[in-house]
Amino acid sequence: MTELINRKKDVQKRSDARGAAEGAEATPTPQQRAVIERYLKRRDSRPGAPRLIVESKPNQPLEISQLQPADGAGLALAFGTTEGGVASILLNSLINAVCDGTPAHPPSEQDVNGVLAAVHGIRANDEIEAMLAVQMVATHFAATRALRRLKGSDMVSQQDNNGNLAVKLLRTFAAQTEALQRYRGKGQQKVTVEHVHVHTGGQAIVGSVSQSGGGRDNDENRGQPHAPENAGAITCAPGTTLPSANEAREAMPVASGRR
Repeated sequence: MTELINRKKDVQKRSDARGAAEGAEATPTPQQRAVIERYLKRRDSRPGAPRLIVESKPNQPLEISQLQPADGAGLALAFGTTEGGVASILLNSLINAVCDGTPAHPPSEQDVNGVLAAVHGIRANDEIEAMLAVQMVATHFAATRALRRLKGSDMVSQQDNNGNLAVKLLRTFAAQTEALQRYRGKGQQKVTVEHVHVHTGGQAIVGSVSQSGGGRDNDENRGQPHAPENAGAITCAPGTTLPSANEAREAMPVASGRR
């Protein structure tokens, strides 16, 4: 009897301790509040990803529908388009390339919405960016699969194959990211001059400077290591003299090339 009472007391103590711990967790610390505030600020500044209803049955095509009417517009915007047909094609390509599954075990609703959220996070502005976004997400997941297989490889040949594949996919992902950035910049390059030194007697030009010139002389000298003729060159007539640096300004002869 005494043993039974002691067990009840132990259970009650553990229950009280668990309740105290849950109460402590319910009150966030200042660090936790800061994290929550950062999350809420970022969430409010970005539109949410669209959510899809996915009904998957073995050996049957996926049945996809929108939870709310706004999700149809959100799906199109996630793929940078206003055409439902384009969004449908890109969504189908995304599911086939990224989601794990077989006809007997099709991908789940969580998997489909997860990869869709990844594409949504890239924020494609048009169809070309959306195609790159789909490729980037597919390449990323393929690279992580290769890394997972590399981790479980026992034979050296398997490690080499999986490692080489992972490296190629990771490099491809980096190239895709650079291609997206270049496309978004439309090939524009910006050059910023940090420091400009103008010495005494010199002049500085502020603004855009364009080099004029063309015609035969410019075409003939294109690609040559020297500048075109008479393009700002310093000339000296034969037989003339240049002033020296001393106060008497003695004449300094310059060879004329005559013998």
